[in-house]
Amino acid sequence: MIFLEILWWLGWAYFAAWAALPLLAVRVLGGGVGLIAWAVLAPWSALFGMAGLHRLLPRSDAGKFSLWADRGSVRWALKGWAPSVYLTVFQPLFFQSLRFQQVAMWAFGARLGRGALVTSRTIIREPHRVRVGPGSLIGEYAHLVCSYQPRPGILDVGDIVIGDAVLVGAYTQLGPGVRIGSGCVLEHAVRVGPHSTIGAASRIGAGTAVYNRVRIGDHVTIGKGCLIPSGTVIGDGVCIPDGTMLTSPEARPVAGQLA
Repeated sequence: MIFLEILWWLGWAYFAAWAALPLLAVRVLGGGVGLIAWAVLAPWSALFGMAGLHRLLPRSDAGKFSLWADRGSVRWALKGWAPSVYLTVFQPLFFQSLRFQQVAMWAFGARLGRGALVTSRTIIREPHRVRVGPGSLIGEYAHLVCSYQPRPGILDVGDIVIGDAVLVGAYTQLGPGVRIGSGCVLEHAVRVGPHSTIGAASRIGAGTAVYNRVRIGDHVTIGKGCLIPSGTVIGDGVCIPDGTMLTSPEARPVAGQLA
């Protein structure tokens, strides 16, 4: 653990050096103009240094690992460090620029389809584990969580895959291993637990919690404030009213519209 602590601080020093590199312009251009040049160039020089290091490191694997006790967890820590640090510092300031957003996410391995957008407040700290289809929008403060500890000492890592023309509402949370089909709408503050799947053209209402390893079919409508327990299977075309708390492991179609 002491070794990892040392690596952590050395990594921050590496990041600071790349971010400070454009300060050399002050000597050439003078104080005022040089500081403006540094402010413009710092995110690019830091991106070059951090993304370059990130790409040199071996790819981390998806799966469950004993934290710090096996190679999988160590690779996860090394691979995820650079984008997490960089995006924490620069995303709030510079992701208002669509072009910069696209370049930065691509540099750290995210796969964003044509017209796919994340906001300056979307939280993605492991972009190399995220794929977003064309025309999709990930809202403000939506949190794409590609790794978590289900219990102390155990690490669960998985990719998040979002299809075409998907809307992920603000404050929504997606866990590792989540798959969302094309044409889906997740409203405000939806929670989707690890390794759950949502079929195409489905809609999940605001405040609904979908727990772990849930399977939701195509063209499903789930109302607001619902609770879908772990392991539930919801077939195609099911319509679940607002405020429903499922207890059955299998939900069947309901005729008519939401209450």
